[in-house]
Amino acid sequence: MAEPYVIKMPQLSDTMTEGVLVSWEKPVGARVERGDVVATVETDKAIMDVEVFRSGYLAGPLAEANSVIPVGGAIGYISDSAVETVAAPVYAAPAAAATPELASIAASAPEGYAVKMPQLSDTMTEGVLVSWEKALGDRIQRGDVVATVETDKAIMDVEVFREGYLSGPLVAADVVVPVGEPIAWLVESPEQVRRQSAVVSTGTAGKVSSVHAPAATSTTAATAATAMPAPVPGAHPTARPQQGAASPFARQLAGQQGVDLNGLRGTGPAGVIVAADVLAAGRLAASAASARPAEPAVPGNGRAMTAIERAISQAMVASLSIPVFHVTVQAKPEALIRAAKAHKVSVTVAIAKAASQALSKHPLVNAAYQPADKIVERSQHDIGIAATTEDGGLVVPVLRGVEGKGLDQLQAEWTPLVEKARKRRLSPPEYTNPTFTISNMGMYGIVQFDAIVTPGTAAIIAIAGNGPEGMPITITADHRVVNGAEAALFLKDLKQAIEHPEAWLGSTGPMIPEGDYDVQVLVIGAGPGGEDCARELVENGIKVAMVNNAPLPGGECLWRGCIPSKAWRAAADRIRDREHDAAMGLTLGTPKLDWAQLEQHRRGILQTRGEMALKTDQGMKIQVLEGYARFTGAHSVEISGKDARTLTFGACVIATGAPAFVPPIPGIQEALKSGAAVTSDTVWDLRQPPKRLCVIGAGAIGMEMAQMFHDFGAEVMVLEALPRPVAEMEKEVAEQLMKALAHNSPRLQVLTGVKVADVAGQTGQLEIRYQVGEEAATYACDLLLVATGKRPDTSGLNLAAAGVTLGERAAIAADATGRSNVPHIYAVGDVIGGYMLAHTAGQQGRVAAANLLGHSASYDAAKDSGVTFTRPQCAFVGLSLEQAKAAGIDAVEVKVPLSIDAKAMMTGETDGLIKIVADKVSHRIVGVHFLADHADTLVGEAVMMVSAGLTLEQVAEAIHPHPTQTELFGEMARRLLSRLRRTARAAG
Repeated sequence: MAEPYVIKMPQLSDTMTEGVLVSWEKPVGARVERGDVVATVETDKAIMDVEVFRSGYLAGPLAEANSVIPVGGAIGYISDSAVETVAAPVYAAPAAAATPELASIAASAPEGYAVKMPQLSDTMTEGVLVSWEKALGDRIQRGDVVATVETDKAIMDVEVFREGYLSGPLVAADVVVPVGEPIAWLVESPEQVRRQSAVVSTGTAGKVSSVHAPAATSTTAATAATAMPAPVPGAHPTARPQQGAASPFARQLAGQQGVDLNGLRGTGPAGVIVAADVLAAGRLAASAASARPAEPAVPGNGRAMTAIERAISQAMVASLSIPVFHVTVQAKPEALIRAAKAHKVSVTVAIAKAASQALSKHPLVNAAYQPADKIVERSQHDIGIAATTEDGGLVVPVLRGVEGKGLDQLQAEWTPLVEKARKRRLSPPEYTNPTFTISNMGMYGIVQFDAIVTPGTAAIIAIAGNGPEGMPITITADHRVVNGAEAALFLKDLKQAIEHPEAWLGSTGPMIPEGDYDVQVLVIGAGPGGEDCARELVENGIKVAMVNNAPLPGGECLWRGCIPSKAWRAAADRIRDREHDAAMGLTLGTPKLDWAQLEQHRRGILQTRGEMALKTDQGMKIQVLEGYARFTGAHSVEISGKDARTLTFGACVIATGAPAFVPPIPGIQEALKSGAAVTSDTVWDLRQPPKRLCVIGAGAIGMEMAQMFHDFGAEVMVLEALPRPVAEMEKEVAEQLMKALAHNSPRLQVLTGVKVADVAGQTGQLEIRYQVGEEAATYACDLLLVATGKRPDTSGLNLAAAGVTLGERAAIAADATGRSNVPHIYAVGDVIGGYMLAHTAGQQGRVAAANLLGHSASYDAAKDSGVTFTRPQCAFVGLSLEQAKAAGIDAVEVKVPLSIDAKAMMTGETDGLIKIVADKVSHRIVGVHFLADHADTLVGEAVMMVSAGLTLEQVAEAIHPHPTQTELFGEMARRLLSRLRRTARAAG
């Protein structure tokens, strides 16, 4: 037997190194011929076909959809014989027994594929044809929406997954069609299209029982010899049998006729129970049907119920069999209303969350009775909330997993849900199977009412209008599951949750304690975190004092970090840009660095910005004090230095930053004291740039400094203990950065997995001894830069006097609002760890101010961003693919290399790539990652994508200017959407 032929990931573009398997166009075992397209893959430019040039049979194992395969990697195989193929499981619907109606339809049907009424929910047995979205004769593609139908709950789309031309017989609008009956046809050519409506025949219940072509335009067909039994009012498809399987039609008939499927033996394929089996047990079913009392005649001309009216009618009939009781309690809602307003959520969402608090203590209220004599217990709180539709109907959209979500997330889910409910556009997962239900008619002024519990739930609460005694809340409970005492205790806990939301929600009022204090809020530290916080507070009328340990504000960002380093970077960029001049036909000469002039320029920027900041702070009436603050109690500090004094405060915000961390390497402290070594805090006093530089640490600071001094002319060695540099960046971005540095920074070497043994020597003559694996080595340099990150130092604050506790790595423990373990003391910025970035500190400062003012705000690290100013620059917003999956998001990514971008080609800046990470289900963009020369400007659009929760569709539809690199965002979004559509169709 010959070896199978390997189908490999082809190289479909010059820049392609890997591809994403989008879909298989042939199944395992299919016969393939030379030139057949067997799959589609996404390259770095587009989604393209994979052709094969061998004949045979497609064999597995096949690569899975969405898997990334390098060029040349195996994605499947071609075998000489079908015997050698790997059989894939086939899931085919069991064949139902043929009926005269189906035979009639088949005989009169045109040649082609029948578009049938789909079953769009578990309870759907029929649908109303609302509209045709395509016209007779239109060309139909896979995935096209051809019509909309009204189910028992909503108006939904009918998609087709075949290609062809839309043909009649076409069911007319407003016709009721059973699930599985044809509503139209797809034919292969325009000549086969029939341009007529379908003839429909109705059963005794007035519904369509079959759909077929007019006799004049089709072959003669026998009329139905027997009719299916008329549907029984209120009947639902019976439950699936406990063992084996039953066809949907058999379940429907069993529900109508009262036949127990568990007592039947199936005659269909593999023992499946089919319609004929149910009809064969007709004596018992007929007996049960005849025992049903006839409903009284009602005079007058009745109109047909809408689908939603019929669904409610059937549910109410079914609910009559539930033994229920009612219990009422009065709850005062004012505190919950205030809390909802403070958190900017609807009272409905707040009530749902309060109900979840009570359900967690009384799980039986969240359970349900299951025939026969079983109780289903559910840990997840899927709360249905009754809502009216625009046409006066009633639907119950469901908030899923209320117990595990915050108010902000619940409100974000509820807003589009209730809007879709009003328009009756909910999909089945959005309205089916609640575990508990809320009906709120208080908004209509109703003083008391009882709601009706429906099968599948054990309880529903009816909320009436607020009165002098409070808001009446009545529970209707299924006595088979919930007893009276349990219902009463549930209402007691629900009343407590509504009247005292602070117990589970936290305080919603201002967090600044009142008292005879010198200032309402004391801010310690005048960097981006402290300054932004202080300014936000004074703008809202709060009296604020800000203590700073320097004459001018700005903190590390202005004096030792962001601003001075980017001034150096700007000079290095000018030097680096000259490398591209020759390719563009320019001759400008070799740039020469004047260090003294650069330093004068840099220092001038710092001084100007520091003076501007102080004037702004003082102009806003912030009391700026120079000195060092030390806690003497929970509401007092002692300030030493220029503005020495004692000060009392109502609340305090600590924003003291974090100094450079120096690891315990032998000899390193002596080198720092002598000036032979520097940190990111002390590098700013150099008289001239070094000739040979060693950098310990390949994080953002270390790599920026290493490449800048390289561009200034130095030879640089970077030693990193971790397996890869810039570990805070996305993995592939970091890997590609190293490749770029290897060819654009020839005097820069980066070693990872290094252990530094010791530092020896004197200023200008240092030796750094280190070990990589088993090999020891020495690097001689004239300057050592220690760039091993930062670590908070709160030893001078005397936090113990205020009762503030520390968390990991000496950082102050604070939550997402900035609050420490002491409710009136907050901490923001580097002093609490996490991302030690200026903009992060600024955001956290504003969040702390908002909470002190009584507003609900929190810092979300999943929407933060950062830029490392190497060339090319690294940048990120939000989550990587790894981080998204770890957070439980079904995520997928798309990427594009800069080497294919026209703008990058023009400027000679083709190193790098851009990635977008999105939620596969919602299409929400959760992360964007860059390696690009101008990432610091491109990142702004990505910030808005992630921060605003934009979807791939929104980015794809935005009109980006050409030629710019921003248009890559739209191209990537469209490409990923195309991939997701293809994989969904292939799977469905």
